[in-house]
This record gives sequence, structure tokens and C-alpha cells, in this order.
Amino acid sequence: MAWVGSPRAFTLIELLVVIAIFAVLAALLLPVLGRAKEAGRATACKNNLRQLTLGSATYSLDNRGRMPYFLNWLATKPGDLTSGQLFPYLKSPPVYLCPTDKIALASNAHLPATPTAPIFGNSLHPRDYSCAMNCGLCHESDSSRFLTPARTLLFMEADLARDDYSGQVGPSMATRVLSTRHNGRGHLVFGDLHLETVKPKQADALERSLRFWFPTADTSGPGGGGSMATGLTDP
Repeated sequence: MAWVGSPRAFTLIELLVVIAIFAVLAALLLPVLGRAKEAGRATACKNNLRQLTLGSATYSLDNRGRMPYFLNWLATKPGDLTSGQLFPYLKSPPVYLCPTDKIALASNAHLPATPTAPIFGNSLHPRDYSCAMNCGLCHESDSSRFLTPARTLLFMEADLARDDYSGQVGPSMATRVLSTRHNGRGHLVFGDLHLETVKPKQADALERSLRFWFPTADTSGPGGGGSMATGLTDP
């Protein structure tokens, strides 16, 4: 008859091996899970941008084909997006804010410093939006008059400071840098209302393009001042 003893206990070495295996598996799986979560947030951000795009299109139907004005689309009262020209067509503050950006704003995450480049309007207030409008549309907001609407920026998911309430991006005014918070990618909406998700290298090339910023041949600054297109090309 076989002797039945108590179950054999793990040795210390065996326990350390098991712990090491779990640690390796966790190191492999956690980045994957993080990317999967970010992909979900990126999809939500895209949906928000589509709502902004649809709101802009509806606004243009009510305003003889013109998009909201770049100074007033976000807010007409400082720091209050419910006062903006686009809000009556959206009626939902969360639509303005990317879920990933929301996490960053609520944390101690590093964000750009307060903009030092010139910006228009009373624009330093706690930020609750993530996408900014191209200030190059100041001369023409009717997309039917754009030279190449499929190449001209309407909205950018921009790399904005915590207190940047300008709602603007531009080639020489305000910020001009795309945020690539979504697994190294960021979102753009163009004048023909199509949306693109691009990598930093693609964004850099676009941001150096004349037609990306300016819908027509007019590149003058505020009040008809000097050209804002210095250093830009039109490949």
C-alpha cells in the first residue's frame, strides 16, 4: 500500500520562478492593455470631432455657407464654451474635450507652457476643450471658395496649454503643433469635412504647407499686415 503524505510544498526557488514568470507576463501585457484603452479613447475623440464637424456643417447651412468665425466658434464670453457660435449646434460640453486630454488636464501631466506667440482675444482661462480652429480662415470661411478644401485645415487636435482658451491654431499665431496623444497619432479635420489621423512626420510636413493653413491666396496678417506665410511652401 502506497504511503499517503501531506502535499509537497513549493520550494523558495520554485516560488521565485513563478513570481518571475508573472512579472514577465505583466510586463508584456500591460503595454498592450494600455494601447487598447488608448485606442478606445481615440475612437471616442474621433466621434467628438465628427460631432464638431457636423455642427460646423449645420452652422454653415444657416449662415450662407460660412463656417463659424475662428475668434467666436469656441466662446464669445471668456472661458465659457456655451457662449460660442458652435454650441447651439452641439449642446454638449463633453463633445469639446478629448477623453485622453481630460485625464491629462486632471493630473500633473506635462503640458505645453502658456502660449507666448501672439493670439487673438481674451484667451487665458482653464481649458475644457481639445481641438482648435485654423486662424488662417480669417480671410475666408466659405469652404466653397477654398482653393483646395481637402488640403486646408479646419480643426486640429492641438498641443495646447492648460490655460489656452484661444481656440486657435495657426502658422505664426498661437500654437501650430498637433498633439499625438493617441498612441503617437493625432486628429485633423479639413475644409471638405473629412477627418484624418496622422503621425508626427506627416503632421510636420502638413504644418509646413501653405495650403494647409490658407484657403485662398490671401496670406496677410491681422488688419492686412505682412504675410503670415513666411517659411511655408506649397508642394
